[in-house]
Amino acid sequence: MCPEMKKIVLLIGLLACLQVFAEPRRHYELTYRVSAYGGAMLPDGKVDQWIERPVLGGSFSVEFLPTGRWKCLQQWNNASIGVGVSYLNLGNDNFLGSAFAAYGYMNQPFYNGTHFRIGVRPAVGIAAVTKTYANTLPAEYKSYSIAQKDGKLVANWSMGSILNAYLAMEMYMDFPIKSGWEITLNGGWRHISNGSFMHPNAGYNIFGAELGVRYHPTDAEPLRPSAPRTRVPRKLYDDVIKKWAIELSATGGAKQNYYKDNINGHLFFGAASVKLAAYWVPISIFRVGAGLDAFYDGYYAAVNDEYKDENPEGTPITYFGKTYLRTSEVKNCFRVGFSLQPEFIIGKLTAGIHVGVYLFDPVKNLEPYNEAKAAYEEGKSLDRGVFYSYDFTKASNYQDGWCYMQFVLKYRVLQHLFVQLGLKTHGVRAEFIDAGFGVAF
Repeated sequence: MCPEMKKIVLLIGLLACLQVFAEPRRHYELTYRVSAYGGAMLPDGKVDQWIERPVLGGSFSVEFLPTGRWKCLQQWNNASIGVGVSYLNLGNDNFLGSAFAAYGYMNQPFYNGTHFRIGVRPAVGIAAVTKTYANTLPAEYKSYSIAQKDGKLVANWSMGSILNAYLAMEMYMDFPIKSGWEITLNGGWRHISNGSFMHPNAGYNIFGAELGVRYHPTDAEPLRPSAPRTRVPRKLYDDVIKKWAIELSATGGAKQNYYKDNINGHLFFGAASVKLAAYWVPISIFRVGAGLDAFYDGYYAAVNDEYKDENPEGTPITYFGKTYLRTSEVKNCFRVGFSLQPEFIIGKLTAGIHVGVYLFDPVKNLEPYNEAKAAYEEGKSLDRGVFYSYDFTKASNYQDGWCYMQFVLKYRVLQHLFVQLGLKTHGVRAEFIDAGFGVAF
């Protein structure tokens, strides 16, 4: 048996053991899902030349069906949760390799019928890949040098680390047949990247579909997804959800400098955020908030001017080509913004996408690199206001702009204390991942 298959068998065995531990409690029933996967890697300008075959693989998962507990899931139209593992062959053994993912997910049904159900399945977890920039770099290149020859890439520029975050958003359909068996079909988007913790970090975006079977051992008849929904009195959630809430959180993380930049060495810089927000809960499964965000990104304290003025040979000290930083100033590391913060509530867990606007941003007049440099040489500044026109999709105009987003997960561990995990991005480009804690009142 090959090493990759041994890992898959081990993960399946660990998940199957969950039923043994769950049996005495009987607060839920277990179902098992096995499926085969087929998809395609989305071209991004870096991974394109390595795509040889479709992405193929499979998954195994265990799902938990509440039977009287976890009332919060019944508020979500009798949703269920699951944990799963997946194996994906990424279509090129030498440069893309394979990915192994372990994740948690939620089946959120839109329609519960006698003969089928349809819904959405978000998933969050971790993924390990076998091929990265470092282990695909040819021996004749110095580690992390500019790996291209004759205008073509000679290393995997899309993946910088073995361990990465795994995100998925898929639609699913289940068709009950008999004796607890179902045919399952799901498809959509899957993403693997490390959130700029290590460069390069273009990541993988995969679109595809899975076909498989689902087995519910305790069912003598076909699984009936249209079981009556239990209405949960609001008072059961008073210890977790209030009509109004104030939250203060502090999180921290790290990010690596640009992967082409092997002159200053590969350094890690600290990153952090502090958020103060107020939330209103119109319904028990959703809340909307607004607040102030303060961010710290230590990378912007690093000088990345193209040439050192004191060096007559003009030795380049960076290849970053994004922010024109001539001096090392701590103020460049700080940004402050205002954001809207819609979040979904699943018991003690909340998940949301925060969208904000920078109110204080010292580096906005230093991006993109070529424009900021040209203005400096003319003795001018870009002098931007809060809102301005920009296009972050073009490499020649690479900049963060005035809008930012954060993908946030929070879990209430005590009545007034929660832990938080977040990913900050500008459009599709990740800035950093951070984790920490907060207090709620």
